[in-house]
Amino acid sequence: MSLESSVANVLREHPVALISFKVDTISVDKTQMESVAKAIEKQDVLVETGSSGPKLGAAYSSWKTRRLAPGEKKLIGKITLGSPNVVKSPSGRAAIFHESVHALMDVKDVKVSMHNDEVTAYLADAMYLKATKATIAGGALEMAIYNAAFAIIDAHDMLTKRGVALTWTDCDSLRDAIKAHPAYA
Repeated sequence: MSLESSVANVLREHPVALISFKVDTISVDKTQMESVAKAIEKQDVLVETGSSGPKLGAAYSSWKTRRLAPGEKKLIGKITLGSPNVVKSPSGRAAIFHESVHALMDVKDVKVSMHNDEVTAYLADAMYLKATKATIAGGALEMAIYNAAFAIIDAHDMLTKRGVALTWTDCDSLRDAIKAHPAYA
């Protein structure tokens, strides 16, 4: 199976059907993530291995405003995996899901602030982790982000109710935790 197929399958297989929520006008669910899977299969969103940062299993780069070289295909963006093995662990698949939520914003041409984009991605990531009973480890700032996301998920029963609608205000604690991390300053 190709790397692209493996990443597309992350967006189609368990527990994706359990992840269904909306923050303001942004929906994250199986149907929305299928659009990212199809963009990966059409190679409108590239998938490669390479440096995804010292602590990240995956990273997303938007190419929506990228200047094209003559004859170069217009792409939406690129998901970079730290290694092909990222698809083999629940936490790695959660990281792929997180980055695919960023890709979703580009695939669907949604305009959202960087912090709210991260709020949406961390909620999806945390739901994936909880649904697979995976654990996450990190420093105090990283854990503050995940703990805030887990608290929102628990408070709104997001893994037992489909299509939970949140407001940006509902996510203030998560956004504050994200803003407190130097990577998102």
